[in-house]
Amino acid sequence: MVFHTVARVGELEPGDIKPVNVDGADIIVYRVADTYYASQRSCLHQGGDLADGLISRGLLICPLHGWQFHAHSGVHQLSPETCLRTYAVRVSGDEIQIDPTPRVEANYPGEPR
Repeated sequence: MVFHTVARVGELEPGDIKPVNVDGADIIVYRVADTYYASQRSCLHQGGDLADGLISRGLLICPLHGWQFHAHSGVHQLSPETCLRTYAVRVSGDEIQIDPTPRVEANYPGEPR
């Protein structure tokens, strides 16, 4: 794993979403309570920008059509076979770091996009 610093502790409040680009990958890092997570930036449905979405009750919600993904896993709330690409996040000192190697590959079993 190769981690890259994308933010500092204290920069993200609970519910904040920050877009970042790490090694050419468009990623969002977000905070739920005291935990940081990272996933792909575009929604699986129609490419909505999840950086413009919101975090509510542990769910990452797409701003376009309201698709809801569990913040901790990237799994769609109503369709467990549908999953965002997620990334490992760690806190080292005051740095929030992401490994740009997908931890979970995106899976969208719906019709081809």
